Amino acid sequence: MKEEFDFYSPTTLKSYNLNESMRYQLNILGSLDAFTRKHSENVANITCRLCENLHLNTNFTIYCTMCAYLHDVGKQFIPSSILQKPSKLTDEEFEIMKTHTTIGYNVCMKDPLLRPYANGALYHHEALNGTGYPSRFKIKKDSN
Repeated sequence: MKEEFDFYSPTTLKSYNLNESMRYQLNILGSLDAFTRKHSENVANITCRLCENLHLNTNFTIYCTMCAYLHDVGKQFIPSSILQKPSKLTDEEFEIMKTHTTIGYNVCMKDPLLRPYANGALYHHEALNGTGYPSRFKIKKDSN
């Protein structure tokens, strides 16, 4: 029997206790941009469900879920004219948008309670082929 797996079901997201710093940052983000707040909640939901479906360690699941909640925390410092622009961003605007990863990293690093999740904010737009940002990491193919 094939099990149906609804990644978008909010009923299975464990309500991990977000610490005060996390709630504060998410509330700021939510007050500035409700779409990004909801996106962060959805990413956390999907991340948690994926970890659970893969039967990963509970502590690792919690860590990944917290990183997911905070991954876009740097967007609170992106001008709303860019963050909420309904049309395609210009190249210059996109360069500004991309700074949310390093800004989010810096926000997390300044708060001891958020520091463990800083790399989630920094690296969430990296891609295995080197086209991501901010570091353009690339996985080298095995020569065998």
